[in-house]
Amino acid sequence: MFIGHYGVALALKRAEPRLSLGTLFVAVQLVDIAWGATILLGWERVIIHPGWTAASPLQFTSYPITHSLLAAGLWAAAAAAAWYTWPTKDTSRHGRAALIVGLAVASHWFLDAIVHIPDLPLAGGDSAKIGLGLWNSIPLTFTVELGLLGLGLALYLGGGTRKHEVRPLLAVGFAALLAAAYVATTLGPPPPIVTAIGIGAIVMLTALAAIGGWIDRARPRKAAAQHHER
Repeated sequence: MFIGHYGVALALKRAEPRLSLGTLFVAVQLVDIAWGATILLGWERVIIHPGWTAASPLQFTSYPITHSLLAAGLWAAAAAAAWYTWPTKDTSRHGRAALIVGLAVASHWFLDAIVHIPDLPLAGGDSAKIGLGLWNSIPLTFTVELGLLGLGLALYLGGGTRKHEVRPLLAVGFAALLAAAYVATTLGPPPPIVTAIGIGAIVMLTALAAIGGWIDRARPRKAAAQHHER
């Protein structure tokens, strides 16, 4: 799954407005960012196999470090602990925010389990593997991915307050471009080499998180006051 993860991030922003979209975008894609690094290092393996599934040409042969259920729990716990111990002046509801960061990280595995064929291990590489196989159908894949993104966007847009503003034009524009890019890449040619996949995962997902943080940035007080006076 790809854009569906961002739907979860947008929804969780509604649950805890103090968390930046940038933080939540990193959280829901943390294991894929790490996966980009592990395949570049040769610790995990993927094969470009056009036609492996209808919606993805990637055959995941080994990735227990990032995409096992056990690893998802460990990554989630580490992310929650890192957020909780991060120095901050505002410690109100800090535990709740840390818990949501952890849930965002863990959600990645469960959403992936919907679309992947049975290749997501429970623990080590030789353990039982999970996957409902939605990637075998492009129409179903698009329906679920776009549906999750749309639902998350709707929840996000309904969660604006004076303290935590929502910029609907930026959010909708970002979601539309993300959806269009996803459809185009899914229907387009496969990536040329595995190295491009690893570099792309790190660079693209980090860039999307930066854009999310920009969309969600605090508006200067003077501009915000003028906006509310209109």
